[in-house]
Amino acid sequence: MPPSRLRPTGLLSGCSNLTRNFLVSSSSSIVRRTIFNVPIIEGINTKLENGIPPVYSPSQFQVAWKEYQTHLIDRLNLATAGTNLQTQHPLQVALLTSRDSDQAATFNYASMAHNNHFFFQSLSSSPTRPESISTLTLTIQESFGHIDILKESFIATALACFSNAFVWLVLDHYNKKLKILTTYNSGTPYGLSHRRQSVDVNTTTRPHQDPNTFPFSLQASDYSNSSDNYTRSLAEVPSDSEAAGREGGYSPLLCVNMWEHAWLVDYGFDKKEDYLNNWWEAVDWGVVWNRLEPHGFASKPNRQLHGGPAPVRDDTGGDAGGTKLADEVARWTGSR
Repeated sequence: MPPSRLRPTGLLSGCSNLTRNFLVSSSSSIVRRTIFNVPIIEGINTKLENGIPPVYSPSQFQVAWKEYQTHLIDRLNLATAGTNLQTQHPLQVALLTSRDSDQAATFNYASMAHNNHFFFQSLSSSPTRPESISTLTLTIQESFGHIDILKESFIATALACFSNAFVWLVLDHYNKKLKILTTYNSGTPYGLSHRRQSVDVNTTTRPHQDPNTFPFSLQASDYSNSSDNYTRSLAEVPSDSEAAGREGGYSPLLCVNMWEHAWLVDYGFDKKEDYLNNWWEAVDWGVVWNRLEPHGFASKPNRQLHGGPAPVRDDTGGDAGGTKLADEVARWTGSR
């Protein structure tokens, strides 16, 4: 058995004592502390009782949301106790720590807390369908040709993930088109966190800082004099996902959680595709539209595409003059 200083339980016990002492302190910095809490999602009591049909049973929802999100928040509180990250929100913590290897654990907890919340915000047992929002449907057609192509591409991308991952539908601010993006493990889709920095904090620290105290002395103001766009932007950390997406170039609109704890209880190892198909039926596209609309799509004219999208039918029949769905998906994804 490894010595106690190397055992996770010993580390967590030490962190717990630190947190307990920190919270009972009466210093002025404690007054400003924002203790991370599990967010309240809409209809939480009903979801705990009934799950989210058809994608989640009550037991799977309990594991994937309540138990796992509580675990993440508990660890995030421990990781940030006594540091200047304590006044930020999980997404802000993820952005601030994404390029610092000394704070990898803090990034993992913060980014996963944000990603998992983002995922569950989009699910409903009585969701708004995409075809009921004409501007959203038009935007999907302009990027993918058809909502069915988006579905097939999304599910195919998710099935190809062998390890833990999130698959995202994002708005690319460069061309105002939608695209599919995969982040593995606790990765974040916000481009801001991946930009080059003038100082590589993975291997160096700023000259005026003690390397032994760097993880506990992170100050947003330390970045304000940098000529690099990424580090200078951290002087004012984006306050929410909308601002972070606009800053970083990609705004997430929808994601599916491909971590095994998110589906294994209900589906087992051989039914991942069933999970994804049921997830698609539970997506509330009203939430997706609310994430897209602020990025200049509210005034988008309600018009048909120039020339119209290519006619599409499924492989069992349909419009005899259309393209087979499998061929159309392959054309758009470049697999043929």
